[in-house]
Amino acid sequence: MARLRDALGLEGNGRELTVGPLRVEGEPNDYATGRHAHPSDFLEWPTVLECEAHVGTPAEVVRAVTVVLEALWHGGFKAIAACDFEEELPARGGIGRYPYPVSAPDVPAVS
Repeated sequence: MARLRDALGLEGNGRELTVGPLRVEGEPNDYATGRHAHPSDFLEWPTVLECEAHVGTPAEVVRAVTVVLEALWHGGFKAIAACDFEEELPARGGIGRYPYPVSAPDVPAVS
């Protein structure tokens, strides 16, 4: 959170940031298992940012999420937005930045 705060030029030192109409809070990812996963498997990434907007227009919320995503990307962090408006965000909310390999088709075993 401190690095995101610095990247955005915000004041404060708590676990919560305000970016436009967004309240952003960082938490450890409770779903991360520590297993060796594909680097694009965002469900295994160690941190989750919870973003809530109780005010603001939809366009203002999209702009604020875009600002957060781009600050993270420019800071060298991986970030993907999981929301109802991913298609309105750059790189489809980030999913376009982290391709996940297509599974190989099932090949029958040779005996």
